[in-house]
Amino acid sequence: MIEWLIWIVLIFLFVISIIDWKLRVLPSIMLTGMLFVVAFLNPANLWFGIMGFIVAWMLYEADYFSGVADIKVMTMIAFMLSTTNYFLGFIFLTVFFGLVWKVLVKWRFPKEKDVAFIPVFMFIYISLWTLGGLA
Repeated sequence: MIEWLIWIVLIFLFVISIIDWKLRVLPSIMLTGMLFVVAFLNPANLWFGIMGFIVAWMLYEADYFSGVADIKVMTMIAFMLSTTNYFLGFIFLTVFFGLVWKVLVKWRFPKEKDVAFIPVFMFIYISLWTLGGLA
């Protein structure tokens, strides 16, 4: 794996998490460009990227998160996974951390209707990196 790509994606997730939290608007060209870079540099993980997109689309349709940016970020992280077990762990972490995030935000900010979900993906990415699941 390209070690510097892991760091670049982490910095990218940190920056877009702050932008999503503060502004709730993300430039689509930035997300799409980073998605294509990760997909181009990890062609062996195409299957994980496709499956990540399908799961992200299903979560989006189930109103688990509320934006196309979330789909792109979830697909980008899926392209970086190394095994099927880590992919299943990624789905579990997305659901678990997402539920915890939603409960905490609703408890802390009860009047907010729509919350930023991309910061959850940053924590998931760090968890997967710590567990050794990124390729």
